[in-house]
Amino acid sequence: MDIQKGEILEYPYYGTISRVIEGEGMDADTTEIIYEGIMDEHQVTDEEGTTMQTASYIVSIPLVKDEETDMWIVPRKGDIVEVERYGDKFTLYVDNAEPSQLGGVSIYCARADW
Repeated sequence: MDIQKGEILEYPYYGTISRVIEGEGMDADTTEIIYEGIMDEHQVTDEEGTTMQTASYIVSIPLVKDEETDMWIVPRKGDIVEVERYGDKFTLYVDNAEPSQLGGVSIYCARADW
């Protein structure tokens, strides 16, 4: 995504949301990407002190349907969000998500990696 200086976008970043699908019996778990596209994020808790603390974030994505299932894409607790922000990538875990009648989804997350 090529962002020009001074350009303000509703969803300025790019990322993926994936879900681990547990395997049955001896089958291994698999990871499925449930969303790939534009998103926004902002940190809602500050980092404090010299020790790492889990920071909370809100990630926003447009409310869209999965083309294969025709179901709305709303992340679930435990899903993994990877955000790419100006060349920096970081991972978040979903705590909760709430779709909006205004066409978006607010995803409440905790920082997974540092």
